[in-house]
Amino acid sequence: MSADSTPQNESFDDGSFHDLVGEALGPIHLSADELDAFVTSLSRRHRNVVRLRREVAAESLPFPVVPVPWYPLGYRCESDQTRPSKELAFAAGDYYVQDAGSLLALAALQADQPDVLKHQVVCDLCAAPGGKATAILEALQNTGFLLANEPIRSRVPALLHNLARTGSDRFAISQMDPDDLAKKLTGCFDVVVVDAPCSGQALLSRKRQSISALSPHQIEHSASRQQRILSAATRLLRPGGKLVYSTCTFAAAENEAQIDGLLASHDFTPETIPSLQPYASTVTNGCYRLWPHRDECAGSFAASLIHGETSWSAKTFRSNKPYKSPVSLNQWFNEPAAPDRYFGSDSSLYAIPSDAPVWVERVATQGPEVAHRTGKVWKPAHAAALRRGTSLSSRQTMDVDDEMAAQYLSGAPIPCSDRGWTVVQYQGRPLGWVKGDRGMGKNHLPTASRFTQLATPR
Repeated sequence: MSADSTPQNESFDDGSFHDLVGEALGPIHLSADELDAFVTSLSRRHRNVVRLRREVAAESLPFPVVPVPWYPLGYRCESDQTRPSKELAFAAGDYYVQDAGSLLALAALQADQPDVLKHQVVCDLCAAPGGKATAILEALQNTGFLLANEPIRSRVPALLHNLARTGSDRFAISQMDPDDLAKKLTGCFDVVVVDAPCSGQALLSRKRQSISALSPHQIEHSASRQQRILSAATRLLRPGGKLVYSTCTFAAAENEAQIDGLLASHDFTPETIPSLQPYASTVTNGCYRLWPHRDECAGSFAASLIHGETSWSAKTFRSNKPYKSPVSLNQWFNEPAAPDRYFGSDSSLYAIPSDAPVWVERVATQGPEVAHRTGKVWKPAHAAALRRGTSLSSRQTMDVDDEMAAQYLSGAPIPCSDRGWTVVQYQGRPLGWVKGDRGMGKNHLPTASRFTQLATPR
């Protein structure tokens, strides 16, 4: 979710606020009582939910949960006292924490369904911080490929961090304006996801947006920007491809009106998703809404469209000249079963599968890091330690119990009988590197990946 304007300290108690909300909704009609309930809900924060990895059972979680109705991999904590981000299971990558509303786009994408995204080439056009991109990577099941595009440089580190936590190597990050990306990669994607920058009205409850989000000027500005992004998204799609559009706002001008515009100007068909019919928009087919006063979340909008058989001609590309790795990886990793493709800079080395699209290196600025250089010394990357089911695997691993895992995740050194670089694992899930010497492992966990206040294991 992203928003266009900057939050300010404003009150929702002004008498004009109710009128602003009604005007912002446009043709979306709520009864007087429901409009009152909706307005009241905009000042109430809803707790985040957890989105499980496909292979993780809800029964294995260290806290009781109940399902999120619109997305089978989403669960709410039953207790208000539970803090999912402070659990070992979260540190080990068993789930992602996000607002329940953000799961609507994933439901429209049907990312929870087996094999729906398998072998697909996907573009997440506005990808940071990665709530949807990480779910897409997991749904690819080590097939296909994801290009996570994020034009705003300051948002890229969080995106890269979250993508690395999936353990996948089937992604790359680009930092291009959508229109420029569409010129380079016309017709190259099976699926394009647009979580569009918007007025962010759903963020009012989280105090991350101001009343100005309801102003006609802000809505018009956001809608104009969305049209430009969607124009690029249509050109990125191949014939028969799928476009999923979502926002974290309620204004019809930024939601249903955008879909109406696409249907009028392009060869798209709305996709009806049976499981989402309880949330269907009353204005436009193929559109779905969540409301804070109905659905226990901040609120969101999503739509899914299928492109017709006439589209832009796909770009063709020559094979890339092989990039030679500046460092020998077999000092840390086993010989891969299949060769990888490398790209990078003077200080970072990235590796993607050999069957990744040939255009990746032409647009990628970052990807699955395997090594980085500090001074003149190359070291294995944290992201490489987290790999799961890829061609790259570490030569040495060590398993730790709950207590030792918590000590490692705090950034402290831990006992290690092996010499050299070793991946620390908790119940088979990789946590990061230590470098063993004389019975102790020096902790190489990045600061951003440390947890200093983990809950006591139950």
